[in-house]
Amino acid sequence: MLMNKAMNWLPLNRLMVVFVFILVAASIQKFILGYYNNYLMFARPFDCLLTHRSMYVLRPELYSDLYKYSPVFAWLMAPFYYMPDWLGVTLWNLLNPVVLILGVWYFLKDEYHADCKRWIALAIIFPEALITAQNMQSNNLIVGMMLLGIYLLRKEKVWLAALLFTLCFYIKFYGVGAAIFFLFYPRKVQFLVAMVVWTVIFALLPATVISFAELGAEYEAWLKIVVDSKLGLLVSVPGILVYWFDMAKTDGNLRIVEAVGITLFLLPFLRFKQWKMPVYQQLMVAYFLLFVIIFNKMAESPTYVLAVVGVAIWWVTAAERNTLDRILLGLVVVFTSLSPTDLFPPFIRDEYMNPYSIKAVPCVLVWLRMQYQLWTIQSFQERGKTGQAVAAEVALK
Repeated sequence: MLMNKAMNWLPLNRLMVVFVFILVAASIQKFILGYYNNYLMFARPFDCLLTHRSMYVLRPELYSDLYKYSPVFAWLMAPFYYMPDWLGVTLWNLLNPVVLILGVWYFLKDEYHADCKRWIALAIIFPEALITAQNMQSNNLIVGMMLLGIYLLRKEKVWLAALLFTLCFYIKFYGVGAAIFFLFYPRKVQFLVAMVVWTVIFALLPATVISFAELGAEYEAWLKIVVDSKLGLLVSVPGILVYWFDMAKTDGNLRIVEAVGITLFLLPFLRFKQWKMPVYQQLMVAYFLLFVIIFNKMAESPTYVLAVVGVAIWWVTAAERNTLDRILLGLVVVFTSLSPTDLFPPFIRDEYMNPYSIKAVPCVLVWLRMQYQLWTIQSFQERGKTGQAVAAEVALK
């Protein structure tokens, strides 16, 4: 009943407008306050291409910190380089939520009562998307392109899907991981060919500005930066093991944790007979979006929009839910999405939330719940039929 009233008061089309407006406004506020170095790190490395200087050393005259993205991304951001910062910040933070909304819209397009599920998903995602926008990060863009790519695979538009996954790869490595879902759909060989073609084409694009020798040196420097990058904040399973259970923060231990996570993620793919079941595919996508963050040693708060999008997909596409599922969703909203906000006093955030990776815990619990569901549900086909029969009632609960 409460959900019905909310949807009547703020219909889906208005929710999307409000969603985009608030995210753009939040980024403009940060710009006015002078906190937009992340944007400068995206927009200004193109200057290094123009002046034939390496991007992979400190360039304090352009931005703070060290650039860790690909030469291709620097080339793609060239239009923003030529814009005044106020306009570039606005358009960059308009692009990100629009692509995110498009990803959610099309991914849920074939669902029963799709608009209802889109509304609920966007409401769940909003706080995390706002955190990403305030940091002017690319994560809203990445997860939107991942969902659009999976939708295009579903529609057998493999060249467009491969284009989006390739763009993800050249922005953030883990974005290309969503390409694994080509296994569920036809035209597998064509998709792999398309991935190779797009990867090569994009790799060569910066050669329109610099020589091939310079480009090769930049790729070598980029890979070295990625390999040598220091650990992030460990807002993830590795962080929980380090800060809760005193696991030594060594490369060896972290590799073991990553290997365990990868193994757990891949095992449900063994249910080959379920690959064609839409409800199985949806759960696996949600499962992947959580996995790619909670086992990521570089995970930090703004990356969690991917995990929360996974939670939202899990919630709205579930054929049935129980009390445990509702509790888990509540934990995600409160302790993952709202814990970095002023709803929690600074001393709680600084003394408990941040040091103990509390933000990651609810997402880990949901991921374990998905693991259980993937292995214990007898037939995704039967579950899908049940879900269709009760979709309207379930979506509003």
